Amino acid sequence: MTGARASLRVTFLATVLTPRHGMEHALLRLATALAEHHTVEILVLHDPGPVDAPTVTVTSLDRGTESRTRRALRQRLRAARQQEVVVVTGVWAGAQLLLATPWAFRSAVAWEHSLTPQRLASGRRFRLRAETVARCYRLCAGTVSVSPVVATLLDERWRVDSTVIPNLLDLPERSPGHRRHDREATTVEQSDDRGPVRLLALGEAKPVKNYDVLIRALPLLDVDWRLTLAGGGTQQLELRALADSLGVGDRIEWLGFVADPTPLLIGSDLLVHPSASETFGYVLLEAAEQWLPVVATDAPVMNRLVPAVVPGTLTTADPPSLAEAIVSTLARSPQVASDLVAADETRRREFDRAKVLAAWEGVLHG
Repeated sequence: MTGARASLRVTFLATVLTPRHGMEHALLRLATALAEHHTVEILVLHDPGPVDAPTVTVTSLDRGTESRTRRALRQRLRAARQQEVVVVTGVWAGAQLLLATPWAFRSAVAWEHSLTPQRLASGRRFRLRAETVARCYRLCAGTVSVSPVVATLLDERWRVDSTVIPNLLDLPERSPGHRRHDREATTVEQSDDRGPVRLLALGEAKPVKNYDVLIRALPLLDVDWRLTLAGGGTQQLELRALADSLGVGDRIEWLGFVADPTPLLIGSDLLVHPSASETFGYVLLEAAEQWLPVVATDAPVMNRLVPAVVPGTLTTADPPSLAEAIVSTLARSPQVASDLVAADETRRREFDRAKVLAAWEGVLHG
């Protein structure tokens, strides 16, 4: 299907490419995949850092100041190529497009990653910007939401009709987690003393992630545990102080941003994800690929993935409930291999590469 369509110039507009969080990874994966049939460029408004995407042109428009950068963006879009489709990657890029060339929305495709009710409530600055940009999405030639929760908010709050297309995942034919399951089953047979339970929390420390709830749950655990909290974030100092006040700080390893979380996922016994809001759930899907069980909040996106797509347990975001869910999930580990295989198969159906790219082709060709 993809090869039968006309070749386009697809130009993504992004504010940043580093550090590589979920949106940045999603952008590079999609751009690289589309470059197999189209001419693809990423316009980045700030220094993109090193990028390993040889089939994609990455152009930095950073001119040192916001006004000069917007001027460079205006000049670039005024010189639009034939059959060029501009894809605006979210609210922050949309805000810059609005300031530089508002007329460009009419021919652009909006690709929204971050709008949820909880995210809107997280800060006045983001909310005001989102309100303005989302109204501009009504003008766009098309709008793509990465999950149903984003699509629902766009429709109910701003009457923006969007197509739900999940982010492109790099899923091997067989999940690497099967090796973990075999290893853990052997370890359990050989020894009853495996040392402390290794808990992992992965993501930026900010209020929406509810890491304060996790810290308060730790003293309630009746197992020997250690926690690795990876991702850095604005709330880390506050969380360190809370952990010290509760007497658990010495059992927590605090890591900053981690470019490749795979070794952490492989080396852990449980991913704890008490977030109040997610738009896609990359962390959960990465854990599932490693057959690492998760405990997550019963909230939109998480409750669509867990347990059918991501094996694990849903709970409420309060310390006693979270502690109980952690202990009960650990008691069931290692999980039944057939359940893990079934979740693998479900992920591969829901995030099938050909289906995702075919949906994008439909949007890009109007």
